[in-house]
Amino acid sequence: MPNYNAHRTFNYAVFIAITVLLYILSGSTLSAINLKHFLALGAGYYIGTDFITPDLDIKSKVIKRWGMLKVIWLPYMWLFKHGQSSHNIVYGGVVRILYIGIIVLGVYYLIFRSLPPDTIISSVYIIIFLIGIIIANALHVVLDTLF
Repeated sequence: MPNYNAHRTFNYAVFIAITVLLYILSGSTLSAINLKHFLALGAGYYIGTDFITPDLDIKSKVIKRWGMLKVIWLPYMWLFKHGQSSHNIVYGGVVRILYIGIIVLGVYYLIFRSLPPDTIISSVYIIIFLIGIIIANALHVVLDTLF
């Protein structure tokens, strides 16, 4: 099974290749809207590669990247066994997104007693961001399957 650095290298190499291909296919022109979509996808891909990976169910370098906040992943580690449902291409990523999303929104709500009505991000960008996380997670699983 590939190590942490192999996963990161693979994911970023694929991302660079896809970016170059999309740039060439688009005729070397990017509108402001396309750039915003690309940035949302890139941010999700980065988070999915370095922070919300299938390896959050074991003591790994990914867990260490969370620093003191790694304790929020302890229940996740207890619930999911490594290489099983957490390494499902779609299901694993969706569960991790829901898990961290509930925690973040719950903490935010407890602090401010409401959600911010004037700072809501367009749902299109949120969906693209989540797709970036799921793609990065899927590539992690694919690489684990190949080796």
